[in-house]
Amino acid sequence: MHIPDGLLDTPICLVTGGISIAAVGYSVHRLKDSLADRTVPMTGMVAAMVFAGQMVNFPVAVGTSGHLVGGVLAARLLGPWAACLALTLVLFVQKFLFNDGGLLALGPNVFHMSVIGALGGYAIQSLVARLAGDTTRTRVIGVVISGWVTVMAAALLCSIEFAVSHAANPDFRFLKFLALMMMFHAVIGIGESLISGGIIRYVATRRPELLYHPPTIAPGPWRTAITTGFWLALLAIVLLAPFASSSPDGLESAIAESDLSPLPSDSFSLFDNYTAVLSTNNWESWSVVLSGLLGTSIVFFIAMVLGRPLTRPAAPEGTGD
Repeated sequence: MHIPDGLLDTPICLVTGGISIAAVGYSVHRLKDSLADRTVPMTGMVAAMVFAGQMVNFPVAVGTSGHLVGGVLAARLLGPWAACLALTLVLFVQKFLFNDGGLLALGPNVFHMSVIGALGGYAIQSLVARLAGDTTRTRVIGVVISGWVTVMAAALLCSIEFAVSHAANPDFRFLKFLALMMMFHAVIGIGESLISGGIIRYVATRRPELLYHPPTIAPGPWRTAITTGFWLALLAIVLLAPFASSSPDGLESAIAESDLSPLPSDSFSLFDNYTAVLSTNNWESWSVVLSGLLGTSIVFFIAMVLGRPLTRPAAPEGTGD
């Protein structure tokens, strides 16, 4: 659901951008008070996994595809604040390295995927845990429910933003656009729930100490798990990215069916649309793999570098409060 420039009015982008900036800033503030020694590398690993997951589009309907958003998954592993930052980092790298999504549309893109996906997804998971009890089963159920609900909520809000932006366009049929968005994303949300729920089910049974809640860190080689997760993200790029669906995603299909045209992007990127600018048809698949490996590694590296200033040095032994 990466919105390009030219489809939303500037005021809509500014309002959603302001909400996104406030949410990201508050996440940084809250994260300073809840850092553990594993938070920074875990954030880097999860951001790399989300980046890799978003590159693998799966078919939804004839001529339409979808991909993992990852906000709910990140929230279950990192908590809401680090998850919001991880998704935001992914979106920035996608825009400035791969020209995926618009510059002015970064505000709504962060709002839909980071704020609604990560923060909203964690709130729904917390509600499920409060109502049904905090067990492994209810955590997985919470991920499954929040995965579908956040995708549908983002699709609904995106549709409303389009309706406001194109209110003066007599050719824009809001109900048709809304129906297409909700229909496509209802199926995409199922994929989001199955992927996220499956991963969390595996982690909860094999490595429960990697989950954010409860916020206790059980003894175990979590550094090895983080390294393994990063390499698995790279492996997913190599094995799955060449076979990803080339069909437009749910938003792109709804835009095309509504005869809307985004502005042509004049910004240069080395891997435009995840394909090297110098690649030929014979090397296009390898170009996609290379761009995925590069993007995944850059996301992990940036998360590690930016997270270091937040990490507080441990107090010397023998000192008291």
